[in-house]
Amino acid sequence: MTGNQAQPQLIDTAHHWGRSSPRSPRLIATDLDGTFLSPDGSVSDLNSAAVVAAQRVGIPVVFATGRPVRWLDVIRDLPGAHPTVIASNGAALYDLGAGELIDRICLDPEVALEAVRDLRAAISEVSFGFESGTRFGYEPAYASWPLDEGLDPAIFVGPAEDIARTEDFVKMLVRHASIRPDELLARIQEVVGDRLTATHSAGPGTGLVEISAPGVNKASMLQRYCARLGIEACDVAAFGDMPNDVAMLSWAGMPHAVSNAHPLLLDVFPVVPSNVESGVGRTISAWLG
Repeated sequence: MTGNQAQPQLIDTAHHWGRSSPRSPRLIATDLDGTFLSPDGSVSDLNSAAVVAAQRVGIPVVFATGRPVRWLDVIRDLPGAHPTVIASNGAALYDLGAGELIDRICLDPEVALEAVRDLRAAISEVSFGFESGTRFGYEPAYASWPLDEGLDPAIFVGPAEDIARTEDFVKMLVRHASIRPDELLARIQEVVGDRLTATHSAGPGTGLVEISAPGVNKASMLQRYCARLGIEACDVAAFGDMPNDVAMLSWAGMPHAVSNAHPLLLDVFPVVPSNVESGVGRTISAWLG
């Protein structure tokens, strides 16, 4: 948060989530980076204990992340963690324990390549990458992260026009070296319209936008998963910090933004302590008493 904006009003978790609360969630969904994970990418003891405590009383905790399934090692050994993860911004539903995809929604390669052509024409110096969940292909101009040293067989390089047709991809990524993510997202959305779903979870200095099939986001997959369990939106609590969490928080009956979140979320959703303070774990623990 910058400038003269007022600090967000934090929820008094002891009151809001206390035993006197008129209702409690049947499922908790939380983003990972910037939300559940600490700034160094680790899981705090408080957050880990809260997951165990929630599941002990029969409340599953589902992780909903923009990460692909190949980047889930950080929660693989989390004690008591629910084995189901919504990955790639809702394009994949993954059984972490079994190492199997339960559900996946892929891009139509022809629609994706049409968007590539239109974006190249509208925004100079954009570059593209494609994520399947287990493999990642990117253009030479695309600044890969982590840095690709050519040692991972799951990562390969080529033109977008060739990559898009090599296999089924769940997400297309668009990079620009000098356009900030909020502006880049707005420009991309203007070009692709409702042909695809564009969002971002990038920091202010990273020009990166993530694109999924139309209508695919964390909320759409969470809704599909909750329908399997017979859980309605009003019984779901959700936590997030970035624009790619807005749909999920808007769908969930009990949404929460951590106080380090993007201003877009802080202006709309109830705010809990930051990921530095293990806000997700503190909130769950206070609710459980």
